[in-house]
Amino acid sequence: MYTALYRAQRPEVFEEILGQEHIVKILKNQLNTDTVSHAYLFCGTRGTGKTTTARILAKGVNCLSEGERPCGKCAHCQAIKDGSFMDVIEIDAASNNGVENIRELRESVKYPPAIGRKKVYIIDEVHMLSPGAYNALLKTLEEPPKHVIFILATTDPQKIPATILSRCQRFDFKRISAEEIAKTLKGYAEKENIQADDDALYLVARLADGSMRDSLSILDQCTAFYYGERLSKDKVLEIVGSVDDRVLFEMTDRIAEKNADALMNIVNSLMADGRDAAQFVSDYIGHLRNLMITASVSDAERILNVSSESAEALREQTKRISKNEISRLINVFSELSVDMKYASNKRVLLEVCLIKLCT
Repeated sequence: MYTALYRAQRPEVFEEILGQEHIVKILKNQLNTDTVSHAYLFCGTRGTGKTTTARILAKGVNCLSEGERPCGKCAHCQAIKDGSFMDVIEIDAASNNGVENIRELRESVKYPPAIGRKKVYIIDEVHMLSPGAYNALLKTLEEPPKHVIFILATTDPQKIPATILSRCQRFDFKRISAEEIAKTLKGYAEKENIQADDDALYLVARLADGSMRDSLSILDQCTAFYYGERLSKDKVLEIVGSVDDRVLFEMTDRIAEKNADALMNIVNSLMADGRDAAQFVSDYIGHLRNLMITASVSDAERILNVSSESAEALREQTKRISKNEISRLINVFSELSVDMKYASNKRVLLEVCLIKLCT
């Protein structure tokens, strides 16, 4: 049976976690010195490794190895990987967000571990708990039994009450850079016998917007469509409905020239290729943001996380358009993006917007 790439390539030990060295170092030191906390809060955007790190920490405290923990090979590590380890309990707060669910948790906390050293509760999307559930969790979180560790994971930490935050060690997961994702994807592609060009993998990494899981899902989708074929940049663009950077550069030049004919031809070509108008506007706002940073910052290439060729093209275009004009276009297309959410014919809105810019 086929397993999705993001599940098949999920890290099993700390060394495999990508882009979160600041967190890995602390957790490994705590394991080595036996100073693991009773409660953690893992924050960060989707696909940055929160739940994966929680599982690896659960392995670490229950690992049977005498050396580096977790080893990923002992019976306990394998059982946690398979989801059959009784002392690691994963709870989805989105569907178990009531007071009665937390009361059940409080009752089960009293019992010692059945197999391992520690009982680990991983509560995913903890910001979804109701106010009553937070209050029910509070006392248990403050003074849990010595054999219990709580790991709370969330993409929205500002929704969590300060009383909960103050009882946890907080770790903020960073977005993973496109370079790191592309490099990792190349390794995964070799393991899975996927033929892919480097620029195709780099595009997938950029589209993932800092999320390793998103990049693997996009790669999975592309390889399924082009099964047995070599994956190129154009093929990735075809699948995700995004557009080549060259179109974005051309669009900006034609707007600066107020060339309505050329702009209508660009839109017509995009729609004929099956591109999504709303996705195009989103991509174009990203391009304008890159232009603004290039025009304003000396070391733009490092901040933008783009190739040297793209950085040079951006620098050249900033010579042809002012910062004030870029700022105005960002405002115009941001408003257009909001309007498109409620429009039945997005193409018409895009065309009207471009014609207005040319008059």
